[in-house]
Amino acid sequence: MIRIISAIKNYYLLLGLIVISLPYRFYHITYPILDAHNFRQTQTATIALNFYKNGINLFQSELDIFGLGVKRYLTLEFPLYEATVAIFYRTLFFSEIWGRMLSVVAGYIGAWYLYKLVKLLTEKRNVAFFSSFFFLFAPLNMFYQRTFMIEPMVVAFLLAGLYYACCWINFVKRKDWFFAVIFLALGFIQKGIYGPFWFLPIGAYFIRRHSLKSLLSLQFIALIIFPLITLYFWQSHVNYINTVNGHGYFTTVSSGQLEWNFGTIADRLTWSMWQVRLWQILNGILLKPGFILFLVGLVSLIKMKSSSFFYAWIFSQLIYFAAFFRIQSHNYYQMVLIPAFSVFMSAGLVKIMDVIKTTGRSKYFISNILLCIFCLIFVYKAWVNTLPSYYIDWAWHKRLLLVRETISSFNAGLLVTPGYDWNSVYTYMPGKKMLLVVPEEIDDKSLLKWKKLGYDFLLIHEPEKYDVYFREKGLNSSIKLLEKHKQLLSIEEFRIYLL
Repeated sequence: MIRIISAIKNYYLLLGLIVISLPYRFYHITYPILDAHNFRQTQTATIALNFYKNGINLFQSELDIFGLGVKRYLTLEFPLYEATVAIFYRTLFFSEIWGRMLSVVAGYIGAWYLYKLVKLLTEKRNVAFFSSFFFLFAPLNMFYQRTFMIEPMVVAFLLAGLYYACCWINFVKRKDWFFAVIFLALGFIQKGIYGPFWFLPIGAYFIRRHSLKSLLSLQFIALIIFPLITLYFWQSHVNYINTVNGHGYFTTVSSGQLEWNFGTIADRLTWSMWQVRLWQILNGILLKPGFILFLVGLVSLIKMKSSSFFYAWIFSQLIYFAAFFRIQSHNYYQMVLIPAFSVFMSAGLVKIMDVIKTTGRSKYFISNILLCIFCLIFVYKAWVNTLPSYYIDWAWHKRLLLVRETISSFNAGLLVTPGYDWNSVYTYMPGKKMLLVVPEEIDDKSLLKWKKLGYDFLLIHEPEKYDVYFREKGLNSSIKLLEKHKQLLSIEEFRIYLL
């Protein structure tokens, strides 16, 4: 089979992977976006929907969870993904499937550029093919490459930028340099914590192909500087606009935000935190069979061409993982690790097949059968690990739809939660702007003020928890004052009152 792969043209190989993996991408693709990390998905979907309703502004995004004032403008990332989805909405019709289809396409573009990159550097088509195979069938990618999230697009841009950077280093063509700068810059500004680490393998490869002194060449410096300058100016804009709009926490000068991303030294000395994150990598990227391949690949890849690039690449991703340690609790932040891990797993698989392969025709046939069986087992295990992420609480979905139906004729409302939970699910599914407030802010004077500001209703989330909430905070308060307001809905988890 390895020999067969080496003889097949590039696009046939990738087309085969698409045909095999596409059914997994289409699984539940029309379902409500209430499966794993629905907080992040509905946040992205809200920005796209507001672009669709109010026009596209790449320099300012809008979240409904912060109500009607200027605080509704919260910019977290360069919203290219959301703007593209909004264009689909306007050009075709509104459907969340366009966001998911964009992620699917971005995933395949990433697989294509990973294939081209590995083939360019190793000159081994079989290693390139299985790198794309492990990339597409990593459990994290099997799920998140069909979600309403920007990560698949970001990884695709970074892989494209990495490929064209290596092409430029090899062939010194101006167009390759230009594409490398553009794609790297687009990857950087969408997710600033990912991109800069990818300069390490680029630098290692440049030194390998040229010399250490050549790092001072004007073109190489420009290749590095332009994406970083783009990221710097974008982040400066984000810091300014978020501060102006009352979201100083979401800036690079916020100690709280920095701690949330980087974590503390104590975090890194806590084994339970390492255990969770390493378990995520094992079950979300490698799987147990892939872990063995990865270990073999760490040893065997050293004999391949351009091996220094791949070792620098995996090292850069380990630095990223250790640096942004706290935020790795959200496993989709590990999607950026998958391309580098996939190459080593592929190298390990090819090495093992080379060892067991013999010149005898019958034994050669058996080795191919074993390879097919392994691939089937890997896909099966990946799918089993992915399935829990698709879970949707349909009873919860039904309650959210009841809320939507109840408030459909109103303009905007207040969302009260026993704790600060700015989950966009509670505004996106009901389809209304709501100002998130904490229970202790609810009094007659405040309710009158908010009514004058244009808020028509009040949505109480988890009302059974408020007595405990007030008691723990030592407050002599309750939500009984709302009983004089007309109650529009009372179901498990939600109560709605007219202001």
